[in-house]
Amino acid sequence: MKHETEPILQVNNLVKDYVSRGLLNSKSQVFHAVNNISLELYPGSTYALVGESGSGKSTTGKIICALEKATAGTVTLLGENYTNDSPSQLRKNIRGNIQMVFQDPFSALNPRKTIGDAVIEALQIRDIGSSGRERRNIARDTLQRVGLSVWHMDRYPHQFSGGQLQRVNIARALAVQPKILILDESVSALDVSIQAQVLNLLQEIKEEFSLSYLFITHDLSVVRFIADYVGVLFKGQLVEEGETKEIFEHPENEYTIRLLDSVPRTDPQQRHLLG
Repeated sequence: MKHETEPILQVNNLVKDYVSRGLLNSKSQVFHAVNNISLELYPGSTYALVGESGSGKSTTGKIICALEKATAGTVTLLGENYTNDSPSQLRKNIRGNIQMVFQDPFSALNPRKTIGDAVIEALQIRDIGSSGRERRNIARDTLQRVGLSVWHMDRYPHQFSGGQLQRVNIARALAVQPKILILDESVSALDVSIQAQVLNLLQEIKEEFSLSYLFITHDLSVVRFIADYVGVLFKGQLVEEGETKEIFEHPENEYTIRLLDSVPRTDPQQRHLLG
């Protein structure tokens, strides 16, 4: 894949091992959750990282977002390697530029805080806004941008649907002005109709705020709609990657072919639902 611009994010030979401690005299075992992954994310693009549960998708996303520590390899943002940065350096340099939206919109929010306070807290951590009033105004405007009302600000998470809460999580991430959003199965827990609404919203704000996405999913039915590039993970290894159209129409790896064949389709003559 040739590009005219430099990648905003580079992952090079990433490895993440977990060690299970043996009982009594049994030996410890090493589990390779991520095994020598390399990928590039370009400005304004969406890279979909796909694979079954346990393939290493979410672990990769957490390492990129500095929520997990890599065993080996490097991750660079705009050419700066932050793999071994201290927690204070990460808070300053990375977490404002890379934000993550998780699968479960309920557990991602504090049930004791209003949604307005959840967004304001993110602004306080990043030191955005010169006063409480300014932060509240930013939170209000951001929530409205994702389709919520000013009247929602003083309500609590239990008063919202899953789709509304995922909009809150997107707003909280968006408010700190990131360059990259990592979307970890962020629509998989939603009803199909709500999925479509959230995906359309993500497309809109990507253009409006010049964002780049790492879209982590096991659901190939949404990948062709949202992704420019696809990387296929199998047992912690990147077995195939390329432009989305090329991967869907001309897959080369046997595992990729099996994944694509598993996508539901209404017409038996059509290979894929979105084809």
